[in-house]
Amino acid sequence: MTADPQPPRSEGLEGSLRRLGHSIAQVLQTRLEILSTEVAEERVNLTRLALGALLVLFCLQAGLLLGVLFIVLSVGGAAPRRDRHRRARPAARRGGPRLWLRAWLKRRPPMFATTMTELRKDRERIRGSS
Repeated sequence: MTADPQPPRSEGLEGSLRRLGHSIAQVLQTRLEILSTEVAEERVNLTRLALGALLVLFCLQAGLLLGVLFIVLSVGGAAPRRDRHRRARPAARRGGPRLWLRAWLKRRPPMFATTMTELRKDRERIRGSS
């Protein structure tokens, strides 16, 4: 004789309602766990976004400072004639951090994508069983 892994089901409306309530509680618990994981991921993403934005602002300020310095030195007249018309390219114009930030924003998944996918699956299962 093998042992039955599930306890015997009580028949009737009361047993069915108890099983339904237990199933709903399990589904809600799973969805809330997924949501909490995604909130933690979004917190990391927002931190990365803030740091990237600060890096871009720093580079813009450094570029502006270098641009002003270039203008001051080129207009000063102390340099020989052949060096006076050289063009400088500030580091901020290259846009390394800005391009990285733009690419990262396009590449990352939308907020709460997993939770929305699971809720769509739940809705389809409910529609399929009706």
